[in-house]
This record gives sequence, structure tokens and C-alpha cells, in this order.
Amino acid sequence: MGDDAKEATTQSQDSLLAQDEIIEEKKASAETNPLDENAEVSPSDYVVVAEDSGPNRTIITHLMTKLGFAVIECADGEIAWNELNQSQDRNIVAIISDIMMPKVDGIELLKRVRSSSRFASTPVLLVTAVSDKEYIFEAKKNGVNGYILKPLTFQRIITKLRELFPDRKFPQTQEAS
Repeated sequence: MGDDAKEATTQSQDSLLAQDEIIEEKKASAETNPLDENAEVSPSDYVVVAEDSGPNRTIITHLMTKLGFAVIECADGEIAWNELNQSQDRNIVAIISDIMMPKVDGIELLKRVRSSSRFASTPVLLVTAVSDKEYIFEAKKNGVNGYILKPLTFQRIITKLRELFPDRKFPQTQEAS
């Protein structure tokens, strides 16, 4: 088995483990409130998630919801851009986008966000398995706020959110401890 195949298998296994964690979390949280009552996140704070991989989108969406954010799920950057433009009454506090997507990729979405007067200062995190310097350079040139490397884990996502929002108190989760 080649290195690419091994890496893809490892990523698939990590993704399945994360999905299993989500199922267990949902079972465990059915009787308890997963949010710390002292958390400073308003349920009216929206995060746009643009990810073409259904399992990865589910992982990100679940964690964002668990942390008290409302989530706008999008299967690609074009849908995300349309949702952003139709979100007049929503407080969009962050955008989390995969880099490699059909139609409008994460870099193009980032460029559109940065050129928009309404969203220019909205934090953007790019999710990537790509370590290609060209993509990283292009993202930095266009004002990306950070990266989350695949395979996605709760710890990686929470760490980036804490970097983005240092003044916010996030609930403590088992994954973050």
C-alpha cells in the first residue's frame, strides 16, 4: 500500500473515530447540558461551515453546536457565499472552510469574504490536508486567520477557536481536557 493510500486510510479511520465520539457525546448529553453555564457564547452567534466532505462537516457542525454556536452548513464555497449574502439578520462571527472544494474553493471564498465590506473582518479558518506552500501563501496573502489540519479532531478545532476568540470562555469538554 502506498503512502497516499495509507494516509487516506488513517484519515478515514480518524474521521470514523470522531463520528463515533459524536454518537457517544449525543447519548451522554441527552440527560445533561453539555454547555458550561458560565460560557460567554450567544446562541445568536453564527458560524458558517463550508466543507464538501459530509463526515467532516458533521464533526465541525456538532462541535460548533455543542459550543453554543448556531451553524450554517454549506457543501461548498458557492453555497457558503450565497448564505453569507442572505444572512442580513444573523451575527456571523466566523467562517470555517475546507480549501479543496468543488465550484468555489476555500481560497476563493476567503477572497470574496475579504473583499466584502460586511464580512472583511470576519475570522476565517481554513481546513486542509494540503501542506502545499502555494495554497498557504495565497491564504496568508488574503488574510486567513488560521488553519485546522486534517484529520479533524475536537482538540484541533477547540484550540483554533480559543486562538480566534481569546476573550471568550468556552465550555470545558472531555475532548479538550
